[in-house]
Amino acid sequence: MKIGFIGAGKMAEAIMAALLDGKLAAAHEVFASDISEERRKHLKTRYGVNMYSKNAVVTGSAETLILAVKPQQLDAVLTELATEITSKHLVISIAAGKKIATIEALLPEARVIRVMPNLASLVAEGMSVFCAGVRATAADTATATKLLSCFGKVLELPEEKFDAVTALSGSGPAFLTYLLNAMVEAGVQEGLNRQDALLLAEQTMLGTAKVLIEKGVEPQELITSVTSAKGTTAAGLAVLDKSDVVTILRRTISAAAQRSKELSAS
Repeated sequence: MKIGFIGAGKMAEAIMAALLDGKLAAAHEVFASDISEERRKHLKTRYGVNMYSKNAVVTGSAETLILAVKPQQLDAVLTELATEITSKHLVISIAAGKKIATIEALLPEARVIRVMPNLASLVAEGMSVFCAGVRATAADTATATKLLSCFGKVLELPEEKFDAVTALSGSGPAFLTYLLNAMVEAGVQEGLNRQDALLLAEQTMLGTAKVLIEKGVEPQELITSVTSAKGTTAAGLAVLDKSDVVTILRRTISAAAQRSKELSAS
């Protein structure tokens, strides 16, 4: 499969590496463009893929295109490529906040799929949500699912859900890390050194997530199973239950979703 990347930043590199590792494409079948000569040299040297300074070379070489430029640059890039991208192209956009209608208006012939990936894609444990445009076919959604599955879990949702998706899985890594860091600092306060506290917290977060996913356990069920009457977990949960932490987390997600709406409208 020939795949083109318009923009070759960190997220594009993560996707590229996963596609190569998953053997969905060979290095000679991957074409990418970037304005940075340093990025072009890095990706050419590390992965052996075809790198260019001109976007049009990529659109002429591959029919599946991944738009990985910054949102504020997207309109200019698509205006430049409007005559180069035709009905033969499947365009998969990972540009945050850019709605399908905007992309379809700038690329009146292309089949478009919008994706919201997240940071964990860098280690092939990403969460990607996608929605298809009006010209995208069932075969296109199958292609997108196959590509995105190379670096994590995939979910198809209506575009109106994307602000909530952005808040929960897009911004979520920062929120979870904020909580983890607070737990680490609390461990240090209790006498651990930071390196040990960080290892304990990180592995606990990783292991807990795997239990929830692999055992199909509901969060409340896990909480109950870990909590014994008058035990250490119960003592800690009593503090959480009396606090405003649930309200604060709800407000956190709500604020991120609201900001996503504002950015999408701009």
